[in-house]
Amino acid sequence: MDPNFRNITGDHHKEEEEEEEEEEDDDDKLLKTRISSHPLYGRLVENHLNCLKVGSITDSGRNSKPNQRKADHYNNPYSTMLNQSELDLFMEAYCSALCKLKEAMEEPQQETIAFINAMHSQLRDLANSNTNTSSVSGNRN
Repeated sequence: MDPNFRNITGDHHKEEEEEEEEEEDDDDKLLKTRISSHPLYGRLVENHLNCLKVGSITDSGRNSKPNQRKADHYNNPYSTMLNQSELDLFMEAYCSALCKLKEAMEEPQQETIAFINAMHSQLRDLANSNTNTSSVSGNRN
């Protein structure tokens, strides 16, 4: 086989691969643009950030009910529309999944906080009753 033929076919194969990669890059850019300009994109980012906030020290005392009401407003914005695009369905499902993930992550944290608060209250009550008992027994002597 002629070495020049190998070079030509090899170069042609490399060009095809580069063209395919460029097409994939263009498709990726188009998809990213479609996602970032989608009406649910802001909600998706907000839900993602809310998931990341779960467990942070500054977020531990916050009540998530106001955020939940806001999320409920968006739960099914496209549910009445027929012929939803695949992107619409994906965005809606992903936002819903992030909401459920956040709730699932918050539940054990809230249980832990309630347990710690109960233990703190019991320890405070014990300390107060111990102080009162010492005062009463000191008065008897």
